[in-house]
Order: sequence, then structure tokens, then C-alpha cells
Amino acid sequence: MASNSTDDWERLWQVVRTNPDDFNSWEQLIRLVESVEGGITASSPPENVTRLESVFDGFLEKFPLCFGYWRKYADWELAVHGDAGAEKIYERGIAAIFNSIDLWNQYLDFKLAHTQSNDEILGLFERAAGCVGLDFLGHPFWDKYLDFAENKLSDPQLVLQLLDRIVLIPMHQYARYYEKWRGIRQAASTMSEVLDAETLERYTQEIFEEKGTTEIGDDLEALLKEKVHAHTAEVYKNTQEGTNKRWVYEAEIKRSYFHVKPLDRPQLQNWNKYLDFEESLNQPERIRALYERCLVPCAQYEDYWLRYGHWLIKNNLITDARKAYERASYTFLPRERTSIKIALGLVLEEEGQIEEARKIYTTVLDTTPTHVETILNYLHFERRQNPSAFKDLCATYTQAAHLTKSATAFFTVQLTRFLQLVNQYSSGGTHPTT
Repeated sequence: MASNSTDDWERLWQVVRTNPDDFNSWEQLIRLVESVEGGITASSPPENVTRLESVFDGFLEKFPLCFGYWRKYADWELAVHGDAGAEKIYERGIAAIFNSIDLWNQYLDFKLAHTQSNDEILGLFERAAGCVGLDFLGHPFWDKYLDFAENKLSDPQLVLQLLDRIVLIPMHQYARYYEKWRGIRQAASTMSEVLDAETLERYTQEIFEEKGTTEIGDDLEALLKEKVHAHTAEVYKNTQEGTNKRWVYEAEIKRSYFHVKPLDRPQLQNWNKYLDFEESLNQPERIRALYERCLVPCAQYEDYWLRYGHWLIKNNLITDARKAYERASYTFLPRERTSIKIALGLVLEEEGQIEEARKIYTTVLDTTPTHVETILNYLHFERRQNPSAFKDLCATYTQAAHLTKSATAFFTVQLTRFLQLVNQYSSGGTHPTT
């Protein structure tokens, strides 16, 4: 680097190290390391490559949802370290933002251009389908998958199998896929060409039951075709209905990507209404996909992380709730947000990770020692571990000099209530730990 560039590097690097939330300085720093004289190649001075990697690593650790920067980083790694270097970055990217259609498509384009193994590419398509296949705007991904099956593999059976899946998904361009699917089914000379063995057997048995005989003869094929046509029409009706219902909310989404700028109130309200709607249908896979999609533009809003965690817990997905709370606590939300950390502490306790839960509370209290809600949750956490310790621990907060008079009075009330419960238990009442 030239001396001026070195000075800029040191200044900006110090800025982002001091304040990692400074998005604009990160962007300036990225432009600086990308624009070094001679560019970034395999023959670049090692210090230039190291600086570029350090900047992208630091930026993407803080802002992992910025999918475009994963692509930029992968391109640079391709130039310096070849295919293996780029693939490592793509893998890191889809681990960080697994529901990004753009990033998956970019990764797939990379694999299509740099990999000869169709089985490997097919496996990547299936991984992507599991992450973005249910997205309302998933058509660019499905178009790419169908093109691969049709033009690269020349596998009409795979094309039909993919369409069998796609036509069930409420999405923006559902009708286009439906017409292609219907055309294939109508053009089939026999229904065994378009039905899997299980469905063919089920339809056949239904016909036998409806006719009251297995002696159908040559009419069986025509009766099977009637069932296929009826099912085709039913799929269209159901998918159209599901799409139209979701379109009410989709039309109001103005920003589906992450940005440090806040969302306006109508946008936040729309996400809540959309989540309410999806939850009312009680389809866990779709509900979860929408939560994860919501938490890209809403990543900096604690309420949505708490809501997601509550839903996961309600569905007995405790470990997944912990992981969601950890993502929120350590990556996306400001350090001073305490509700998410309290929620994390409760989940850790539920999992039996008592010391880890205790560390959550004590760490929060080290930085915000006057936060009454955290103190209260910590007191009851310790009460659940050792009821006999609650009295003395709570008493310390009734006299704590760093707390306000109203706070010490509050903890005095808590202590009094606990002692009353102890007395009731001594007289045959409910144990105060319950």
C-alpha cells in the first residue's frame, strides 16, 4: 500500500475496532483494501491479502446478513486461492444466512462453473431447497434447479418430481410452474408416467372401492386419468388460495434484506400480522421459514427474536430456541439489550446448563448492576437452584447502595413475600420453590 493508503487503513481499522457498529467506516475500509495498486491476485503482496481477509472477516462477523459481501469475498478468494478458497467462503456465507436466495444462487452458479460432478451439484441444489424452497419469492432458485435438471441432466423424471414439489408451494409465480406441470401430466400416454408407485397404487385401490370391483379392464386408465385431472385442479385451487392469502402481507414488505437503517412502524406491524397469519395455519415448517425470513430485515429488533424463541419453546424446540437467543445476543442485538439475555439464561437453565445460565445473569449485572428485571430473574434463578440461599441474597439487594430507594423497596417486598411463603410451608402449605 502507498503511504496515504496505509494511513487511511490504520485510521479506519482503529475506528471499526473501537466501534464495530460503524457500518459506513467498514464500507470505506472494504473499498480501500479492494482498490490497492495492482489489485488482489495470487501474486499480490501477502500483507495486502491479509488485510483484505481481515477486513472481510471482521465485517462479516459483525454483519453476517449482508449477502452481497459474501459473494465479493468469495470472488477475491477465488482470485487468490482458487476454487477451494472461494468454496470455503460460500460455505461460511450460507451458514451465516442460510435463507438467502441470492447467495444460494450465486453459490450454485459458482459450482456449475467450477465442478464437473453432477451428483455434487445435485446435492447442493437439495441443500438449497431445504433452506429457501418455501420462500414466497423462491422462483429464481426453482428456475435454476429446473434448468439444471432439464438442460444439464436431461432428466424429465427429475423435472416432474421437482414440479410435483413446487406446485404445492404458495409463491409469487406459482401459476407458471402449474401450467408446466399440468401440461406434462396431460400429455402423458399412461398415468404411470406421471405418478409414483405409491400414488398409482392408492388411486387404483380407490377406484376399485368406488366401483365395488377389481374387474375394471380397459377402463382403468381412463379412470386413473380422471383422478389425476381432479388432483391437478385441486392443487391449483389450494396453491392459488394460499398464494392470494399471503399476497396481502407480501405486498406490504418494502425491504426484505438486512440494513442498519430502522424499519418504519407499518413494516414492523406487517411482519407481526404475517407471523400471526402463518401461525394460525399451524404448519411448523412454513412458520419457521417465515420467522427466519423476518429476522433478516428485523435482525436488530429484540421483540422478534423473543417471539421466535417463544414459538420454538412452545413447540418443544428448546435447543433451537437457545441457538436463536444466542444469535440475537452475541451477533445482532446491542449489548445493552437485557431481555434476550434473560430469555437465554432461562433456556440454558431448562437445558440443565446451570453454570452457563448463571454466567449470563452475572455478566449482565456486571455491566448493568442496577437493572431490576435482571436482578429479579437472577434471584429467582438462584432460588430454584438453592432455596436456602435466596433469603440472604435477596437481603443484599434490599440494602444495596447502588440501587434507588424504589428498587430496594421492591426487593424488600420480594423478600417479605418469600418469607411469608416459607411460613405458610412450615404450616403445611406449598413449598416456596414451586
